[in-house]
Amino acid sequence: MNDTLSLERDIFISYAHIDNKPLTEEQKGWVSAFDSALKNRLPVLLGRKADIWRDQKLKGDEIFADEIVDQFPKLKVMVSIVSPRYLESDWCRKELEEFYETANRSGGVRVGNKSRIFKIVKTPVPQDKYPKEISNVLGYEFFESCDDGHFREFILEKGSSTYYKFIERFEDVAQDLCQLIKMLDSNIRSAEPPPSDPKKTIYLAKTTSDLEPARDNIRRDLEKRGYTVFPDQELPIDDRFRQAVEDYLQRCRLAVHLIGNKYGLVPEDEQHSMVEIQCQLSQSGSLSRLIWLPDSSLDSKDPRQQDFIDALQHRSPADSNTDLLDGNLEDLKTVIIDTLKKPATPETPPQTTIPRIYLMYDESDRDAVTAIDDYLFDQGFEMLEPVFEGDENDIRRAHQDNLKICDAVLVYYNQAPESWLKFKMNDLRKAPGYRDGKPIRISAVYIGGEPTRFKERFRSHEVKVIKQNGAFSEADLTPFAAECQINQGGTA
Repeated sequence: MNDTLSLERDIFISYAHIDNKPLTEEQKGWVSAFDSALKNRLPVLLGRKADIWRDQKLKGDEIFADEIVDQFPKLKVMVSIVSPRYLESDWCRKELEEFYETANRSGGVRVGNKSRIFKIVKTPVPQDKYPKEISNVLGYEFFESCDDGHFREFILEKGSSTYYKFIERFEDVAQDLCQLIKMLDSNIRSAEPPPSDPKKTIYLAKTTSDLEPARDNIRRDLEKRGYTVFPDQELPIDDRFRQAVEDYLQRCRLAVHLIGNKYGLVPEDEQHSMVEIQCQLSQSGSLSRLIWLPDSSLDSKDPRQQDFIDALQHRSPADSNTDLLDGNLEDLKTVIIDTLKKPATPETPPQTTIPRIYLMYDESDRDAVTAIDDYLFDQGFEMLEPVFEGDENDIRRAHQDNLKICDAVLVYYNQAPESWLKFKMNDLRKAPGYRDGKPIRISAVYIGGEPTRFKERFRSHEVKVIKQNGAFSEADLTPFAAECQINQGGTA
């Protein structure tokens, strides 16, 4: 930014005049109420008078005013009140384009990680309708979506059901404006954001409208503490979405996901929502993750979202990098700060040289596997076995933990139902999900006991199959044991 230019004026509010027409004579126009609130609050935050102005005279059929454009080289921030009419108005678009070009000529629209154009979304419009000047700018939504597909605008009128929601969202705008103006007053005008400290960088995933207030609350608290919160621009909703998320995640040490009842927006050419895709992408990395649900018994009416919630509740306990939390928002913020204060690189536990084999069997075959268990233990392997006592969740969690830490799996099948073996084969296929994407290198199915048609017909390209209809013979397992010893320590 050219330091010879004097940015004397603080804020210009750009809006479509139709958006300031009150519904009744008793009401104040929406833009007038916003303007008045800003003029009252910003001086308190800045510690000085704030220069805020907007056009209150011109009509849509008048020629674009040069006197407005002439002020743009002196202007710090434009506040755009976005609505369907705003995007259709040639006048409003002209104001936006002129300020964008003026700001670029004087060093750039972005200052640090903030934009000098504030996007205040009064009335929702499709994201693909935004002009280039504000398409990537994070917006402040002054409305909430309803389950029936309607929306409700926030109104600064006591007695309104959205009064306090307006106040809360407005405070975010006022504080962010204050921070940006102070940066400009201090001549901190680099178009490029300063390098972020990886130890203080968080990916706070975009969420659905029902949890946006909670996300804003967390973002505001983290930024006050000096943390950098990504994404700092709107995420694209087309085929660039995944790459944009991955780029942000690579710069962070912690990902926080807020999961609610709504499924959310599905990007173009995708099958899953933005919320679910972000969660998938953060799992594939090595960073820590916090996943928060307002209620552990969350029950969504959308079957897609309920399936997603169920999957999180089943898989997260098996992921050492993920904590699944629920309940109080303040407790979540405490956990976030505590997690960020931990050393970025935890001490690496000593690696065992003893390979672990998970001997998977049904309770009905507990006695039959004794000889197999003893033989493999005598060969120097650490044996992991299933748990049969406790509630269903404890049993399942122990099973997933064994799949996560083992070096090899031997599934013993004899008296159990056919469906049991089919379920365990599916568990082997899903095992990489518990192991940060790493497959189990050595897997085998040992079929013993009396022959049946199912046992005789069982075959697989995915695992080794060992069949022994008579008494256990050590020779049956010698090749399996030898391969485990060769590959010891390769997967845990």
